[in-house]
Amino acid sequence: MDTFRNVVLGLVGAFVVLSIGLQVVARRRAARLEGQPLPALPGAKGESILASPSALIYFFTPTCAACRAVTPRMKALAAKGQPVFAVDATQDPELAQALSVMATPTTVEVQAHRVVGVHIGPVAPEVWARFGEG
Repeated sequence: MDTFRNVVLGLVGAFVVLSIGLQVVARRRAARLEGQPLPALPGAKGESILASPSALIYFFTPTCAACRAVTPRMKALAAKGQPVFAVDATQDPELAQALSVMATPTTVEVQAHRVVGVHIGPVAPEVWARFGEG
């Protein structure tokens, strides 16, 4: 019984270490993008984003629990005419890859065609405020 418990604990520990490692990698990749010019973005949505000097690009996946709370708010902002682009990363993986998105939700802020912020996880209140939502 002790051997089984040790194996289970070892597997759980390995999973935790892997999860933390992936978070670190995702955050480092995101940090490298900040301050850089917006790269070439594929597809029609990419063209729309590039045509907007400032934008909030929100990446989500349908299976992401955290995304389910944020996605309707983002889509509502876009419907109000704000420069907000909700991108389903499962439907547009090339666009997600162009912006180094490794996790959802991820929000990329663009000002004057430069990436000024990359936020992994919940959207901060100050980001909502900058795009007309308080």
